Amino acid sequence: MKYCVHFIFKDNKVLLLKRTLTNPFYPGIWTPVVGKIKLNEDPNLAVVRETKEETSIELDNFQFVKHCSFNHDEYWFYRSKTKASNISLNHENDYFDFFEKNYLPENLWSFFKAELKDLWLLS
Repeated sequence: MKYCVHFIFKDNKVLLLKRTLTNPFYPGIWTPVVGKIKLNEDPNLAVVRETKEETSIELDNFQFVKHCSFNHDEYWFYRSKTKASNISLNHENDYFDFFEKNYLPENLWSFFKAELKDLWLLS
């Protein structure tokens, strides 16, 4: 599978979404915006689509960070900054919050946590 992962920052905090318990992709854990890239879809378009679907945030400035493989899946990582505060979640997530670097949730997937720490070093 191919996924886009989007870390959205606001005031030096990162937006994370809590997956619903019925979500088939890691239920109940915290993640950044993450979604499947459709067949023949450009990853840059996928991150815009997924961000709007999961948060209602309209992207106008985002940065590609890296592409990597993990557990036989491919990931395209992105980052952006937002001033938005009116976030509306879709059915995949039931809560969101902005977290400081030293106060990330315990059940943030370790793969994403490692990538996030690297991103903060770039800030």
